[in-house]
Amino acid sequence: MAEPGERGRARRVLIGIVGGATFLAAMFATSAAAPLPSGSGSAGPSNGSTVTLNDYCQDPGAVGHLADGRTVYCTQVQNTDTFVWSYSRNPIPRDPHTRGYTCDSDVCHRPDGTAVPNYERCGILCGEPPTSGDVQSGRFDCFETGAEFEECERRMR
Repeated sequence: MAEPGERGRARRVLIGIVGGATFLAAMFATSAAAPLPSGSGSAGPSNGSTVTLNDYCQDPGAVGHLADGRTVYCTQVQNTDTFVWSYSRNPIPRDPHTRGYTCDSDVCHRPDGTAVPNYERCGILCGEPPTSGDVQSGRFDCFETGAEFEECERRMR
């Protein structure tokens, strides 16, 4: 027969296990019942909507997918209250809509036709042609394999 101290200890352990299981069940039931965000233009993968890289979004941290299947995130533009769809979860340095240049598949140009130096551009993070840093670091080659941007960033470390 168990001693009174042992019975009390066993009872506390049993109550702890049952209480923990009850807490987890309640937590999962609550999260499963939570509604998905809608109507903000920042659709997540669960509703099948497609978003566009660099478009504005309203649900910080939301996850979306581009037409090619790549994952993007509703990410803050540094030092602003603006959020855009980006390959990275981390804040991006500038709003892609306020760039003073345009890009084709190979190079970016200012309105006067001069080429924009690589160090002034965002590169593949913003859907532009790769910068020399993207190429030299191996980020561009990694990204071209179809790997997610964040995976390529991890490989660089």
